[in-house]
Amino acid sequence: MPVYKVNIKWQKNKYSNVECNTDECPELFKALLFSLTGVPPDRQKIMMPGGILGDKDYNGIKLKDGINVMLVGSVDEVPISETPCLDDSKVAHYTEDTIKLPPGLVNLGNTCYMNAAVQLLFSIPELRLALQICRFPQTSLNSPNLDSLCESLKFLFNSLSKTEKPVTPLLFLTCLHSVCPQFASRASSSDASKSAPGALSMITHGFEQQDASECWTELIRALQSSKIDSQVYASTVNLPQSFCTTSQWNPIERFLAGQLSCKLTCTESDEPETDSLETFTQLSCFMHQDVKYLLTGIRNGLTGNLTKHSSLLDRNAVYKRLSLISRLPAYLCIHFVRFFYKEDKQINAKILKDVKFPLTLDMHEFCTPELQRKLLPMREKQRLKEDEVVNPSSQTNTFKSKPDSVRPDPFQNPDLYEPNFFADDPGSNNSGYYDLQGVLSHQGRTSTSGHYVAWVKKQGMWFKFDDDRVSQVTSEDILRLSGGGDWHCAYILLYGPHFIEKNAYCLQKNKSGGVK
Repeated sequence: MPVYKVNIKWQKNKYSNVECNTDECPELFKALLFSLTGVPPDRQKIMMPGGILGDKDYNGIKLKDGINVMLVGSVDEVPISETPCLDDSKVAHYTEDTIKLPPGLVNLGNTCYMNAAVQLLFSIPELRLALQICRFPQTSLNSPNLDSLCESLKFLFNSLSKTEKPVTPLLFLTCLHSVCPQFASRASSSDASKSAPGALSMITHGFEQQDASECWTELIRALQSSKIDSQVYASTVNLPQSFCTTSQWNPIERFLAGQLSCKLTCTESDEPETDSLETFTQLSCFMHQDVKYLLTGIRNGLTGNLTKHSSLLDRNAVYKRLSLISRLPAYLCIHFVRFFYKEDKQINAKILKDVKFPLTLDMHEFCTPELQRKLLPMREKQRLKEDEVVNPSSQTNTFKSKPDSVRPDPFQNPDLYEPNFFADDPGSNNSGYYDLQGVLSHQGRTSTSGHYVAWVKKQGMWFKFDDDRVSQVTSEDILRLSGGGDWHCAYILLYGPHFIEKNAYCLQKNKSGGVK
């Protein structure tokens, strides 16, 4: 039976030229309709010429190009959020009696790589809010493009924000496979380490495991195409100060993109040095023999030699490359380069090396002298805050030392904290300090096997997101992800803003109008 292009009518919406392949099982067509409308397959009633579409075949159904098909059904009971919210307490909050666990994501058949990457992205509150005020074309979900992937991610974020139960990311998976078909490759049933539950198994059976770092990179690339809608922005209240401009801007460029100042020097001639600027969304930590700590790996990654043609010598020559950071983003992503291609076995083998990483990261030494000078004022305030802990009798002392879980939420109480970005550069980092916010780990020996897990800090507490199984862990558990064995190894680190509490003197002056 051939492939037809039909028109789908659902409620007040119409989707034109939707492909229906009658050689495939109807479950796949229902999955496509789910990606368009959000109506789960088990709630769909599809009325076609010749009868209602069943689950096994198209017997009795009479289709032709341009025919109208009626879909009846309601979306999942989890509603789409109509008002943006930065309050993590709606996802997870702590009381003396109980801890409410945030929702996980159901594994749809070797999709732990995707689930872990999504949970890491979801931990960025500015990104969650930015997606709410991005406007995508109405037809974005009807065509495989970057807009459709961003729209489905927005839908998934809304679901995670409004439930305490595991979320099934079938809509997002379908869009991911359409936009990035490399993630849709299938394996034999014996290779599938995890299978999708219940009725979803027919749709998702046999997907191959994928590289979570590649998935993260593709999602960042897709999100770089989104822009804040100025009309939606103007009608949205209680936006954070980092959203301070109304013109169209991109959340990745603002909050996750840094800038490198690069200098290239020829070691074999006196030709002039060349300077350039490069944008990055992640830094790499290579697993060289001398690398035992994260800072060493970052330092090595910012320096090195390369060979290229020299116009002065008219031959290839060795150049020394030195890169310094000229803009620090609010969120810093660091990729442990743990995999290398092993030709004899044709696999991406894993380097199990133990590389320690800190819970608080200081990037000052890797910055340009100009940026280092700009960082000084806020670094001095951090030093004074540390002095308060050492000398609690200081007149400027304000809060007693509190665990992170009971500190005021910086996004709900911004007046209690110093600004964490430069006034002329919203979304930047103005101190050089970062706090570890999330880890994406891998357990196994190759990038396309084993298991991926996300570890995320929410409301001062650490949680392990093992697909739909979520549990609370400690900071000691996080530090044990440094590698060195067959346990989970950190693969991607996500560092977020380090918030500095204002002292009591400044708060008093602010209330009285003495400090602007």
